Amino acid sequence: MKILLIGKYPPMQGGISSKTFWLFRELEKRGFDYRIVTVATADYSIKGYDFNRSKTTVIKIKKIPWHIPESELLVDRIFHKAMKTAEEFEPDLIETNYLWPFCMPASLVANILGKPLMIRHAGSDIQKFSHDTEFMSIMKAYFDKGAIVITNRTVKTLIEKLCDNTEKVHCLQRYVPDPEIFRSEPTAKNIDILFAGKINYRWNLKGINHLLGLIKHRKQKSLFVIGGKYKNEVIKLLEQTETENYIEVRDFTQPEIMPSIYNTCKYVWCWEEKGVVEDFSNIIWEALFCNTPCIVNAETADRVSNEGIPNGLKPFICKTDPDQLMDLDFNFDTVEIDGLEGKKIALYEEYIESNIKLYENLGKTSR
Repeated sequence: MKILLIGKYPPMQGGISSKTFWLFRELEKRGFDYRIVTVATADYSIKGYDFNRSKTTVIKIKKIPWHIPESELLVDRIFHKAMKTAEEFEPDLIETNYLWPFCMPASLVANILGKPLMIRHAGSDIQKFSHDTEFMSIMKAYFDKGAIVITNRTVKTLIEKLCDNTEKVHCLQRYVPDPEIFRSEPTAKNIDILFAGKINYRWNLKGINHLLGLIKHRKQKSLFVIGGKYKNEVIKLLEQTETENYIEVRDFTQPEIMPSIYNTCKYVWCWEEKGVVEDFSNIIWEALFCNTPCIVNAETADRVSNEGIPNGLKPFICKTDPDQLMDLDFNFDTVEIDGLEGKKIALYEEYIESNIKLYENLGKTSR
């Protein structure tokens, strides 16, 4: 089966790019073929990433001639590259994993080729625009054009209301890491705390002030793997709080590097307060599969309990609050739990097979 994805993918940063990267890597092992049309931006791309040019077309933001009304014309450029790719590749189906700016050109390509359209949405797609009636109407128009809409537990009810046919809505596990790649390694834990992720519009709700207070008070050796529009705001904050001597800051990195990073860290900071987009971070899944404990607050702990984390991994969820944070024991004893690795494998296989089943069923409609 041949898939044309028009959406987020490395070198673009973020959870959607990463989970799509790992999913397509596994699909390729199982006989699927794919091509990608994606975008690179100054603020949200992995610097120096050597992407697979035979599979991936990357559109860079460029200066557009002055016109009225002004726009970046990005949708037009995505559509143009996607059509050229589709004409050469002849895909069985079109997929998009993020609504704006990708769903419009994906819908056009699918319609022109007479191919089914699979729409995956992100949590931010829905929640950022769910209070705007105009954009809710646009989302409904997109979903009505899709042959399949893949959603998650958080917004399943809302998506069903937006779809013309609820039978096209499929609620799948958002992401499960490959346990052969994300696994515990016998390496030295030289870093006390890892903070990783995009520094986007709501970065101040990730508990960074609590984290910096902990690092300064306990003199913790820390690693920040970050990128995004407001990265420099965090760097300024390190200077203001006099914590820069304890923290190594690295650019947002490619997905393949993350397993080794988790394995060098004693803890991963996964704190999210009210007001963030209610999604579930890849970082929690990946850290847990590496048997690296996650520091979470009550908000994040509630999401963990709703996400289907196996009971055997729950000891690695270190729930705390600001009043107890300074007393956190940084000598976590890794517990060996019988059958845990088998459960990880079973969970991953279920995740992959559920996706393959949808692809195969959808592919039949294009023949």
